[in-house]
Amino acid sequence: MAACADAEALLRAGRTSEARKAARAALYTDGPDPCLYAVLGRAYAAEGGPEHADRAEAVFREGLDTFPDDPVLLAAYAASFSPRLASNQGGSEPSARVQRHDARLVLAVVGHPAGAAQQAWAQAQAHPADDRVAVLAETLTALARPGRAPLRLLVRAPLTAGSACWVWFAGWLLAVAALHLPVGVAVAALLGPVLFPLLYGVLRGARRRALGRTPAALAVPSPYDAFPTLPQVPPYTTREKATAAVVLGLVALALVSFVSYLPRR
Repeated sequence: MAACADAEALLRAGRTSEARKAARAALYTDGPDPCLYAVLGRAYAAEGGPEHADRAEAVFREGLDTFPDDPVLLAAYAASFSPRLASNQGGSEPSARVQRHDARLVLAVVGHPAGAAQQAWAQAQAHPADDRVAVLAETLTALARPGRAPLRLLVRAPLTAGSACWVWFAGWLLAVAALHLPVGVAVAALLGPVLFPLLYGVLRGARRRALGRTPAALAVPSPYDAFPTLPQVPPYTTREKATAAVVLGLVALALVSFVSYLPRR
């Protein structure tokens, strides 16, 4: 407890680097402690920037793997990665991307969609004027509904799941052309991409409900109210851009092959 208090004091004084070193040293000498994980994660998050945000998330995940239900650690995570207004913290990123980013962060830590929605509503109650966190709460509630596991997968792992949907699409078209299958079989290719408009519809509905709410109705005291907010949404990575380019090229090739096959039918 003394080590955690010392690290906390350093963090509150703005000495984030020293706070990280103190928390790391205490974890090494004293063993896992939810308070130390909380301080260390908050210290990384306070630095700002994608690299420190990734390290903060790794620390919180490590702590929550050992102490999954610790309220201090959960509150600290909500503090460091709790979404605020997109106009304030999302930078120039489109609102829908901020919305998916926020939902992915919470789902990655809390895991169960219903539990993630509950955490988000606690944060929304603490910040009744915050549109971004209200959108998050509505989004997680919508995604938690039965039958929406494929949509949650697109939010949890957008690069992998999104690529798989388009590879499915391209693969079916290429198979129809290469194996001289009936053109009607190509309809099965749409089973992958059709998930995207379904997801976008769910996201639009969540934004509409959140922005149409009465803020005063959410004004319920919460322990989350004392914590800071989420850093800006990081830009797309080189890996994401490269994967998108490869998938787009594959889809273009499949479409050309399929269209060329049509006259022969």
